[in-house]
Amino acid sequence: MNPGENIYRGRAGEFLAAFTLEQHGLRTTHVDLPGDDLWCSHPRGHLMRVQVKSASKALLPKDRYTIRYNFKLGTKHPYNGIYVLVAMDRKLCLACTWDDIPPSTYKVDPIRFTKDAQSASIKKEFDL
Repeated sequence: MNPGENIYRGRAGEFLAAFTLEQHGLRTTHVDLPGDDLWCSHPRGHLMRVQVKSASKALLPKDRYTIRYNFKLGTKHPYNGIYVLVAMDRKLCLACTWDDIPPSTYKVDPIRFTKDAQSASIKKEFDL
């Protein structure tokens, strides 16, 4: 993969996440700040920070037989916003917080990405 493709995949994931969040009643603004990709205006009036992580397809690890999406999160400090993980090939998202996931690389089973799981995770993490 061309290194520049990661930038395009990430940007496309941000727009897919914004679209999905808007469908759930959250007004989104795309921001290009360290740590934040989107800001969401909650229907009750408060602002929520969002970091979007995208994966284009699930990968088969060399040492295992289970296919996983790999999302690189970093380890510097806990993120006090909400992560939106995007499976680009399925065009589905999952929302979670730092407390829900380990730092560094988060591996997610593709079967977790469903429309029902997407909606449930957004409602839970954004308190809708």
